[in-house]
Amino acid sequence: MKKVTAYLAVSLIACTMNPLSLSAGGVTIPTDTSQNAKPATIKVLISKQNDKILLEAKGKYHIYNPLDGLLLTSGVMTKKQSIYSSDNGLVWGELIPGMHQIRIVPANAQSTLLVNGIEYRGCVEIYDFKGKLNVVNEVDIERYLKSVMTAQFPSEMDEEVMDAIAITARTNAYYLVNRKQTAYWHVDAAEVGYQGYALTLQNLHVDRAINNTRHMVMTYAGEPFPTSWTKNSAGKTADFATVARKNVKTPPGVEAEFAAHEREQHAWTFSLSKQDLAKALGAVKVSEFDLYKDAKSQKIYGARLKEGDKMHQFDFTKLQTALGAARLKSNDFTIEAVGDKILFKGFGEGNGVGLCLFSANAMADKGEKAPKILTSFFPETQLEKIRCINEIDKKTLSSDTK
Repeated sequence: MKKVTAYLAVSLIACTMNPLSLSAGGVTIPTDTSQNAKPATIKVLISKQNDKILLEAKGKYHIYNPLDGLLLTSGVMTKKQSIYSSDNGLVWGELIPGMHQIRIVPANAQSTLLVNGIEYRGCVEIYDFKGKLNVVNEVDIERYLKSVMTAQFPSEMDEEVMDAIAITARTNAYYLVNRKQTAYWHVDAAEVGYQGYALTLQNLHVDRAINNTRHMVMTYAGEPFPTSWTKNSAGKTADFATVARKNVKTPPGVEAEFAAHEREQHAWTFSLSKQDLAKALGAVKVSEFDLYKDAKSQKIYGARLKEGDKMHQFDFTKLQTALGAARLKSNDFTIEAVGDKILFKGFGEGNGVGLCLFSANAMADKGEKAPKILTSFFPETQLEKIRCINEIDKKTLSSDTK
């Protein structure tokens, strides 16, 4: 995707945050300069419920109180010490009196922070909760995407498809931050596959796609929305809200022509005895096993297992995790009782939501560009450049008052 403006109107929303400063008696008090006009960032929980962690600051750094932004102390030399909780405050080599939460900010672009040997860009926040430490990395979303997408897409794909994926992933990240901007963290590193700075240097095609689409997101009804992709939709996609059972505005599902044409070539089956099914789902026996299906897309969004008078319910993600993604490949399936076994018959691969990668690759082979691919799977959306999360609220408010 060389010039997105050739396909869709793109608006650039710039950062206009006012510098953070405090004064007392006419004297300016040092405050957290990393909050001034910062780009879109996301807070990632990188370590939780630890008695202590090994924290290293490589280069100059500042330590602030994250609750009010006031400067606590600074360092000009590399420091590597364990940090732990005490009754009188956090201890990092020496006591930080009265402080049970700190925010460590690299003082320049050359400085980085390491937590338990893993290097991170951006800021690190440490919170003491009843003697246990939670560690959060606030990093700009562009770097965050490079880290999580590198592991997800190890093989090179068509550039237009990669650009579409990058915009899809960025849209979801903006949504996660925008829905609760004051949260201590927005995502858990273990759940999203975030491994810090090192992975951002290991995948050139991911790096190119994120740089090429920098700050580009999709908006629906004026805001970023939860997005996803599926390897092969088998002909139809469902809207995210239906499959995830979330009360959120999302674009509707669509017909996926290329995937529909080859639906039968991507069929799969497997069977389980009722006893094995019960065991996998944490039950003793199976009295009944039923599916919850979206009538429009025919995608399965949940299941119910009856065990005598007991009832166990599962969303699709939990069901797939319990049975194994190698067997239950998608949520486009039916079940049939065959003697003492349950036969699963399905098509495609993935959660059936959002961007169908099989169809996107077919579209790219025919010369379609990323904006057209995106609008095909996310109808009624706009493609925009949004640099700051706080500008989303202003944009939405302006739209609502017209």
